[in-house]
Amino acid sequence: MKFLTKVCFIVLVLFASTTVFAAWVYVPMSINAQKGDIVLSTSPGFIMDLLAILGCYWSHSGMAVDNGYNIRHNTMYVSQIPIEYNYIWFIKTTPKRLDPTRLSNGLPGILTEDIDTAYNTTLNFHAAGGAVLKPTVANEALYRQYLNAAADVFNYLKAYYRVHAYVNMYQLDYANYYITGRGNHCSGTCWYANYFAGKTMAVATIPPALVTQCANSLYTSVKNMVRDEAGGFGAFIIDIEGLFGTGADEKIANQIVNTFGFDRSTDTSSYWRNYINQVTATANAPDHLLLSSYTNPSGHNVGVQTTSTSYYGQVEPLVITDGYYIEVP
Repeated sequence: MKFLTKVCFIVLVLFASTTVFAAWVYVPMSINAQKGDIVLSTSPGFIMDLLAILGCYWSHSGMAVDNGYNIRHNTMYVSQIPIEYNYIWFIKTTPKRLDPTRLSNGLPGILTEDIDTAYNTTLNFHAAGGAVLKPTVANEALYRQYLNAAADVFNYLKAYYRVHAYVNMYQLDYANYYITGRGNHCSGTCWYANYFAGKTMAVATIPPALVTQCANSLYTSVKNMVRDEAGGFGAFIIDIEGLFGTGADEKIANQIVNTFGFDRSTDTSSYWRNYINQVTATANAPDHLLLSSYTNPSGHNVGVQTTSTSYYGQVEPLVITDGYYIEVP
């Protein structure tokens, strides 16, 4: 009886010790990506409309900089660009133009966000239709070291978001500070992370006819957005302006198209129309990071990569795992 009592006492002590010294650790929300994988996202807006003209399905991309808990990417908050206004007798009326410096050098630029923030707070990424670009199973062991190196480069880089990179992607420096007039867009930054780590991926060439379609689409989308934001009375004032020249909606639309095409962020004229069907774009959208053999959900083979130009040979649907607690002794 005494022996049984001692055994029970020891068991109780051990149980109590485990309970006292155990800790609950929170495992953050994560996605099915490893360090160096590229994360693809859809998102509504004029950028998606532009890229759809090219046959693209995804409109934003970033890179996992650890095993699925954080994404580093390059983005621009258009709604935060300061607006310069016209005035009538010291009364602010219609928009004159967007701040040229902020339009050409977009902020926040390159940043890191945890999964919960990226998908649920800033909404820079969207779960619906999301995907992860990674090596094939056969190449995983060989290629992962190179993708880890690309992620380390991405962690180091700091730069502005440059809308002009949609036409000329070659404008990112190996630097961890902002340089005015230098930077890239989302997929261009993913490309450069691989490039600075030693892998030169292929780059798409967009012919003048498609560039012109994109320019016209962008102009129309921005013009409509300006009128919608202005409201009924504002749109009326814009129409009055149009009777005496160029309305605010046309000026801002021109400014944005000029910035995309020629980095002329101060120019609200129709300069871009002088180059209809003449401009060739050299840049990658997110879908261009895919293998050319891959058919995207829109039914198009937009990718320009081959097995020799890219470590990324497999596309997996995005899977998000909610955060949870685990007990650690």
